[in-house]
Amino acid sequence: MAQIPIAFTEVLNLLNPPMSVPLENVKFGSCTMESDRFISVCETGLGQIAIVDLSTNPVSITRQKMNAEAAIMNPLSKVIALRAGQVLQIFNLELRAKMKSHNMPAPVTYWRWLSPNLIALVTAVSVFHWSVEG
Repeated sequence: MAQIPIAFTEVLNLLNPPMSVPLENVKFGSCTMESDRFISVCETGLGQIAIVDLSTNPVSITRQKMNAEAAIMNPLSKVIALRAGQVLQIFNLELRAKMKSHNMPAPVTYWRWLSPNLIALVTAVSVFHWSVEG
């Protein structure tokens, strides 16, 4: 039998303590992993975002009181982008400050960080780039 070229190892289980993320929130759309550093989970029933920092030892989790349908963490820094309906917001969690806000003309169907300073936004008919700077 051939060897499998990739070795899978469980790093953590979001459902078990101390993470204790509700199972209904661990799904596509509300749970994201934008890099090897952060996992963000929108805990919709609780009105908060769980942010798991995989770069710390032991792995740490923080919860922020924020209502959002979706959240994506910046791949390098503690900056989070939130989406609620057609409203998008970017927050710097270390400074506890809103950096930007925008009301989209159409619902966003897909989004992701292209770089530490640029987010790609996809709607049903258009693709947008949204810069953190400026």
